[in-house]
Parts: sequence; C-alpha cells; structure tokens
Amino acid sequence: MLFSCEDFALGDKFLQKPPSKDVTIDTIFSNAEYARRILWNSYTVIPFGHPIANTYLSCMRKGTTDGLTDLAHTYVNDSGERLVYYPGKYSPECENYWRPDGIYVTKYRFLNFEAWTGIRHSWLLVENVDKVPDMDQSEKNRLKAEAKILVAIQYAEMFRHYGGLPIVDHSLGVDDTEFPKRSTAQETVDFIVRLLDEAIACEDLPWAIDAGELANWAGRVTKASAMALKVRVLLFAASPLFNDTEPYYPGQASEELLTWLGGKDETRWRKAADAAEEFFKMMDQKGFYRLIQKEDVRENTYCNAFREGYYSRGSTETLISSHRGYYRMDDDILIKQAIRWGGPTPTKEYFDMFPMADGSDFDWNNNVHAKNPFVNRDPRLAETIFLDGINDYQGGKIELFEEDPEDKVNYPKSKHFGVVPMDKSSLEYGMATYKWGLDRDAAYSARKCHWSIIRLPEIYLSYAEAMNELGETNKANSLGKTAYDYVNMVRNRVGLGNLSNGLDKDSFREAVMRERACEFGFEQVRFFDLIRWKREDIFTQHLHGLKVYKHKDTKEYKFKVYEMSGNDERAWQKSGGFSPKIYLSAFPPDEVNKGYGLVQNPGWE
Repeated sequence: MLFSCEDFALGDKFLQKPPSKDVTIDTIFSNAEYARRILWNSYTVIPFGHPIANTYLSCMRKGTTDGLTDLAHTYVNDSGERLVYYPGKYSPECENYWRPDGIYVTKYRFLNFEAWTGIRHSWLLVENVDKVPDMDQSEKNRLKAEAKILVAIQYAEMFRHYGGLPIVDHSLGVDDTEFPKRSTAQETVDFIVRLLDEAIACEDLPWAIDAGELANWAGRVTKASAMALKVRVLLFAASPLFNDTEPYYPGQASEELLTWLGGKDETRWRKAADAAEEFFKMMDQKGFYRLIQKEDVRENTYCNAFREGYYSRGSTETLISSHRGYYRMDDDILIKQAIRWGGPTPTKEYFDMFPMADGSDFDWNNNVHAKNPFVNRDPRLAETIFLDGINDYQGGKIELFEEDPEDKVNYPKSKHFGVVPMDKSSLEYGMATYKWGLDRDAAYSARKCHWSIIRLPEIYLSYAEAMNELGETNKANSLGKTAYDYVNMVRNRVGLGNLSNGLDKDSFREAVMRERACEFGFEQVRFFDLIRWKREDIFTQHLHGLKVYKHKDTKEYKFKVYEMSGNDERAWQKSGGFSPKIYLSAFPPDEVNKGYGLVQNPGWE
C-alpha cells in the first residue's frame, strides 16, 4: 500500500493532543471544529512550488520544474535537475528512493505521502461530515464541494506527470487490502472533471471569497477554482501528448490507453474552450476576478500590477493558491536561500523571449536593442529577472555586471555582483532571478507567502489556444470576444500593444506559448506546456548564458554569449540524448511490482 491506513494520526495541531486509540472517525465527526480541521489538513498538502524542506515534499527540493526548460538552469548542487536529469541519470529506480544527498530527487514522487493523505482526508470528510451535529447543512455541502476540489487538485497534478492513474474514489481503510489498478487516461480525466462538476453544481459553494473574509480565508477553493482547474485539465487532455494519431511512445501503457487517448479528436479542444467560456460567463455575472491594473496598486506601475497578481495572497486573479501555513516569505528561509544559491538561474533564451515595451520583438541584431537590452522591455522582464540599473535593490538601483577578465581596469565588477545576498551562484549564467525573492531584503521581508497554482491569465491564454486549434481564432464568443482579445488583455495589463492580427495557426500558437512563458516564469507552467506539445525542438536546443560588462567611464555595455556545457548541459541536448519517454515520469518499480495493476509508463519498463 502507498500509505498506512491503520492510524488516523494528524498530530498535535488536529485534536491538540497526541493521537491515541481513543481518537476514532466517530470522535472526529462528533464536533464541527474537529471535522473542519480534517479538511484544513487537506489544504496544507496541495501542491506547493517553493522549497519548504530538504525532503521529497518539496518539488525538486530547492530547484523548480522549470529548471528543466529553456527558462532556467538550476545551479543548486543538491537539486534533482543537476544531479539526476541534466546528466541523464534519471531512471525508474530513482522513484523508489529519496536520499539526503540529493540523488534521486525527482520532479514528482508517486509515493508522495502528503498527496495520498490529503486525498484520504478529503474523502473522509465527504463520507462523514453529514454526521456532524453542530454544523448546518449549508456548511456541510460547501465543505464536501471543497473536499472534491482538493482531490481533483491532487489528481490534476499527478495527471500532468503520469497520465492515467489509480482512481481512489473513497477513503481507504484497514479493510482495503488492495490499491486500485491504473485507469485509462480518459477515465482519469473524466474522474477529475466529474469531481469538479459536482463541486461547481453545489449551490452552497461560493464563486469567490468575499473581500471581507480574505484575511482569514484567502486560499480556500471556490466555484471559480473548480471551473479554472477544469479548463487546465481539459486543455492538457486536448494537447498532442495524449490527443494525437499515434502515442508519444510505444508500449503496454500506450496500447492500454493509459498514456494515449486512442486517436486525435478535435472535440477535445472544444471541451476545453467551452469550459473556459463558461468560466468567463460566470465571471461576467458574478464579478470579483479581474486582472490587476497599474491604477489598482500604490506604486501605479505595470511592474507592480504584475507583482500583485502573482505574488500577493487573495488577489483578484488568483484562482487556486497554496499557502503551506507560512505567514511571511521570510519565515521560510529556504525560499530565499534557493534563489541565492542558483535555483533557478535564467538563461539567455528566456531573457530574449520578452518583447519590447511596445510589444515588438526584442532583437540582438537591432543596434538600439543591443546597446542596452535592459530598457524599454516588457515590464514582466524586470519582475522576473534582475536588470542592471532598472530594478530597485535594497534602497537603490541594482548594479549587476561582472569584471571582464580581459580588461579589468575599464570593466570592473559592480558592487552587487556576487555579494551576499546576491551570491555568485545565483548569477551562474550572468543573470539573477527577481521573481519570488524580489530584492532579497526589504521588499522580500514581511510579504505573505503563497504559491499561485492557477491565475486568471492562464484561463485567458488557454481559451485563446483552444480556439486557435479549432480554427476559430477570430470567432467571437457569447461575450463578444475573440482569442485575440483574451491574449491582448494579458498583454495590455503590462502595457504591451496588441498581438499582430492575421497570424496563421502555427504563428498564433507560438505567440501564445511565448506569452505564457513571459507571464508564468518560474510558476511551473512552461515545462508542462512543452510536454503537452511534445516540443522536442525546444528541449534539445542548446542553451546559453549572458555575461554582462559595463565600462566604468562611458557606461556602455558589452556582452558575451556562451553555451552551457559540462555538468550544466542537459543530457537531451547532446546528440542522441533525447527520447520522448521523458515526457512522462516513471512509476516506482517497487510499486509496479506489487502487482495491483500499476502498469509502467512507456519507455521506462
């Protein structure tokens, strides 16, 4: 079994006493406060992207999944990326173990006891909350709807890593002697969608958390949360990874439709588009959710509007948010340390993705752009990557350029380069990450910590993508808006001009993919975008760093582009090093060998 069902032990924070034999299911559901706590426990274990401990509970420990993409390179020595994935050492056996030295740290662990415990606790709530004597029926209905969403969140995350999954649709107990066999990819999608539809149909589940309750309840799931997650799941299922004429990799799991939907069907894109449109119609009726504009923030800048959207708890564009119990960012020193130590370190490829402030492409061959590539750029760039002379940093403007070894006199090192808390490892490829860590001091401190799982811009861009795949990019929906309109909403929020009209299907798709990369950098979106679109061309491209030098007198820049090599080169960038089997993770062989029907993913048999 994946976890022990013999003890119902939630620790001191649950019943405020050590678990004992007198703590039973009946005890828990004899009291409203106890019953609520079991659901709050499920909230504490939904996916969280920041490092929280030197354990498997953190995603890649101190790195991020996006470190596997063109967005970043993870320098942190004990991260899974650098020790397992980059050198090509990932294998199914990696999923059997976790070791303190960092080896075998993978992007998601099927043996994630937190996830399965959260699922079990949610089902216990659904099955037993009606017994609670001092709770009204409206709250019981709401809590059951929330519990179903929490189960769906865990399954949606696992689905992105594995495809079809064993479906646990009740609380496993001591009498359950066998874990369910693996279901097909379609059955898994249907299970997630059914849970979400049931939650959406609950009249007692609110559309949003009232502004007056946000201080206490920010992060609690809502009807909008369920509708947003439904869009993400259906979009993933509609994408070519599963929805294509052939499976991404041959094998038993593909033949049994565990990692393939059996063919290409455009109606899957329609389901994703329809789910998004239903979300928009509800948002139009109910309000609350909206992109934060510069006029909404105290500093009245595009940068700060974007920051409030991704960073702040309870913002009007946060649809699902994970808090993990931390009150302030600086309460969890590992977040700060991970960024300082190089997890992640931006690549030149990512730096180049961000357009100019007017929406036009950035181009190194443009002399004006190349002279100072830090000015007049998409405001999201400065909120994602430190830009010399642009970002506020500990009471002044950041000075972030290194010494030119060939001309140390004229090109000296800046005062902030490699100086704590701007450690040299965080500048491994010439640029440092700003997002989440902010200025690593004043702006960072006292900020409430959360991990935004889904934000409103994702729904806009997902709808645009689905309509484009249906060949209806210019078709207005029931609200009078086209795919272009939704992309432009995201761009206009940060002051970018509209996307060029008249793009063909491929060009529009690429524009949306780039928009998602710029909007959701280091939010664990890019990796799954590349996976679901089977972008071998991007996975195999060689990535580069960018050394920045600045003349002490003229203040003119010069740059050196260099290719990542050695330990920093991804195995799949080497000749013959890529295989599409990497699109999905392997199940732990020890778990497969238990014989309850957990068929291994193709290529990892």
